[in-house]
Amino acid sequence: MKDMTFQLKVPFSKDLYQTWYQIEKSIMRFDRIFNKVEKFNARAMTDVDNHERRERRMLSKRNERWNQNYTYFFGNLTEEEQQYRDYFQTDMEMDPEDDVFEEQQDEAHLAALGTLNPKLYDFQDYTQGHDGHEDFSDVVEQKIFKFKYRQMADDAATFTRRNDRMKARFLERAEHRDPILEQELFTLFQAD
Repeated sequence: MKDMTFQLKVPFSKDLYQTWYQIEKSIMRFDRIFNKVEKFNARAMTDVDNHERRERRMLSKRNERWNQNYTYFFGNLTEEEQQYRDYFQTDMEMDPEDDVFEEQQDEAHLAALGTLNPKLYDFQDYTQGHDGHEDFSDVVEQKIFKFKYRQMADDAATFTRRNDRMKARFLERAEHRDPILEQELFTLFQAD
């Protein structure tokens, strides 16, 4: 027997949906940072056997930066973050921290939850006062929105299959690109 359940879509605006998505990702990123801070603050208790050696290494590198170098920090890196990296250097060599990978894991986790599935929402434009009405955005905008949040709409296997196909076709097109499109701009300007 076929399942006859029917689910009403929740009226929602695209702006609120996008903001909600960004907030969820920000919370997950904040949780990762908070856990690193807690790990660093409790470092003397969590790995007693290696603490003295790691602390000496961290302080030695900090003193070298402060006394013998003019240090530049790139990518919003701070002295505290560098001390964390110095202290947990061997751990990070064995299991490097990768912000891009962690963000992809966060997106996969959000998709698995299912609460951000765009199919659950009836996207409406609430800018016209109190009366909600059909979303009048153009077709291109709707396609971009659908593409941007495709991971939330598909199950993990479908998303991975489609995304891999998209990447493979992109690389295939790049290999067979028309050479006239690949010429250097400086050479083109000189010829002109």
